[in-house]
Amino acid sequence: MATTKKPNKEVKDWGFSLTEVLVALVVIGIILTFSLRLFTEQWRLTREVKDQMEAHFAVLNAGRTVLDDIRAAQTVDWDNNGVLRILPWTQGASHDFYYIADKDYDGVKDLYLEHKGVPNPVTSRIISWKCTKGEAGLWTVTLQAQVGQQTVNWTGKSRQRTFLPPQL
Repeated sequence: MATTKKPNKEVKDWGFSLTEVLVALVVIGIILTFSLRLFTEQWRLTREVKDQMEAHFAVLNAGRTVLDDIRAAQTVDWDNNGVLRILPWTQGASHDFYYIADKDYDGVKDLYLEHKGVPNPVTSRIISWKCTKGEAGLWTVTLQAQVGQQTVNWTGKSRQRTFLPPQL
């Protein structure tokens, strides 16, 4: 009688084979690569949208402020050096000046309103502007702001009022 040898069943499966581990690492690497690309692209787009919104806010805020002062001014003068001079209707008023400068020396230009010799920033990031007077006191204000790589242009119009305030 011949004895047959039974297969050794004591070999235990202790984990994954080297091939399975390498395949899993490749799959995880591909997923992480695409995830990182998606994350960085979303971050870049978010930054661009934020910069564009900030530039829009800057020109809109500056434009509305300047146009409101033009609308309520007794006299308005623009010189080619980029200074807008406004004389309000109020009694004993002095001229107000709008201009672009970097008075806080942070490398960012601001639109300033100088009232009674005291400069006050209206808004930041305004890089250029121009005012032109049209027919019958219609003023056109053109502003340009830049935040990061985003540049925004804005144009607004306002008619200078020609009324006399009531005498008291």
